[in-house]
Amino acid sequence: MKSFFTLPSSFPFYISSSKGKSTQKAIDSLSYFIELLKSPMGNTFVYFSKFLIALDTSILAPLLPLLMLKMQLSLTLSGSLISIFSLFNSLLQPLFGWMEDRIGYRLFLVFAPLWVGIFIGAIGISPSYGWLVLSLILVGIGICSFHPASFAYAGRTNSNQRAIVISFLIMADALGFIIGPIAVTSFVSVFGIKKLYLWVVPSITITIASWKMISFKGSSKTIEPLHDFRQFREIIIPLIPLFIFTLSIAIVSMNLFSLTPFLLKGRGIPITVVGFFLSAFAFGSALGPIIGSLLAKKMGKLRVIRLSMTLSICFLPIFLLSQRLVIQVCFFFLSGLGLMGPFSIMIDMAQEMFPKYLSMTSTFLSGFTWGVGGLLVVLTAKIAETLGVKNALIGMTVFPVINLFLAYFVLPTGWFQRLTLSKGGDLADKLYSEAYNGAKVRNRV
Repeated sequence: MKSFFTLPSSFPFYISSSKGKSTQKAIDSLSYFIELLKSPMGNTFVYFSKFLIALDTSILAPLLPLLMLKMQLSLTLSGSLISIFSLFNSLLQPLFGWMEDRIGYRLFLVFAPLWVGIFIGAIGISPSYGWLVLSLILVGIGICSFHPASFAYAGRTNSNQRAIVISFLIMADALGFIIGPIAVTSFVSVFGIKKLYLWVVPSITITIASWKMISFKGSSKTIEPLHDFRQFREIIIPLIPLFIFTLSIAIVSMNLFSLTPFLLKGRGIPITVVGFFLSAFAFGSALGPIIGSLLAKKMGKLRVIRLSMTLSICFLPIFLLSQRLVIQVCFFFLSGLGLMGPFSIMIDMAQEMFPKYLSMTSTFLSGFTWGVGGLLVVLTAKIAETLGVKNALIGMTVFPVINLFLAYFVLPTGWFQRLTLSKGGDLADKLYSEAYNGAKVRNRV
């Protein structure tokens, strides 16, 4: 991409010094980043909507003690709220993606934040457990409808920017999860849980702004309806290697986020320090996709994928085995960075394979995998009761090893090449060339 910051050829420092070349590269990278933020402007509102949806998704856990006390719920019933909410805010995303690919995503992208905000407010005034469950289901449906639309919108951007836009979406999502618990506990401590209906105000604002500012060119349906299971199978089967890869990331991340507090609590570490650990991991997870996408433009996707998984295999044991808090928090942050580095690359690869099924393919690798990963935390917790939390988490390193195997022996192979070439994309051909021709072919998508 030609930069509007390019130095003139007559500039003596640029011509005579090798340092000038480095300076020019830095200026080119800066100009690319600036243009990414400027064009299109509507991206800003999509990022903010993504942040708001993630913030709404994260508020149930900190509200559980208040809801438990208000409705006199047992621990089992309180835990069931998390399971119900997880089921309806993640596992149904591929269904909404399939539907939005058929009928368009505009209404879902604009009005889902408003829908979610309204029924978040209903949580505070629910008179019984049944009404509370209904409110959570409706919130979850709104969340499920938004995420496919956001990825479909990202898929409509320039192919040179798509992976970065997806990375910003993932970062906005992670920041929402970081800030959400703090925001809702502060809100409830000031206004009370019954005033939770005021939570809809930001949703109204972003809905109006999105309707005015976001460009929806190409947001109508882009595919013919899937007439039978065979057509659906032809989409899903080529995605299986990518699905296994992203599912492995989700399993490790969910288990680290859920079980690390128990690991640290067993060492007598204060709850405030535990919260700092989780924030560090979430922050690393937010930065990972952006750094991975930027590196992929310079190094190639395959090299970034392999590097990220190799570093994750190294970072996780250091975090778990170290006894020094400073080292632990640093490597917990780096673990999130390494694990999430290839995530937006995977979604971008899926969109390139199936450009007519942007919503369904994106959410199959994002929301659906995180839902499955969340459900599997129960299994890891059961293992931790027998073997100990540390040993159970050390066992999580097997998943980056699986991903490394995929990166070396599946993604760049002729089998994956033949599988994807027949589906309307040349992704595997590029990876194959990148792996075996000295990365001469750069996959700039």
